[in-house]
Amino acid sequence: MQIQPELVLGNNVLVAAHGNSLRSIIMYLDKLTSQEFTSLELSTGLPFLYIFKDRKFMRRGSHVDPTEAGVYAYTKRLAQYKQKLNETLN
Repeated sequence: MQIQPELVLGNNVLVAAHGNSLRSIIMYLDKLTSQEFTSLELSTGLPFLYIFKDRKFMRRGSHVDPTEAGVYAYTKRLAQYKQKLNETLN
């Protein structure tokens, strides 16, 4: 499946893949240089949220810490999920 045509049609796409595959996708979406690409670290099981708008990808969250509010606070439901998760872990 190709991702961008699905997004153009207005469909949501979930990608779950091996770290190296994800790094390549992130390099394309974020237009990273090869130096930035080689230093990219991904945490297992933590989401990256991209919004596709006006034929451009906008990332929410951070490569440094994907658990920061940017990923979860995009919607109220995700913010509530993060709060419940934090309460469970503490």
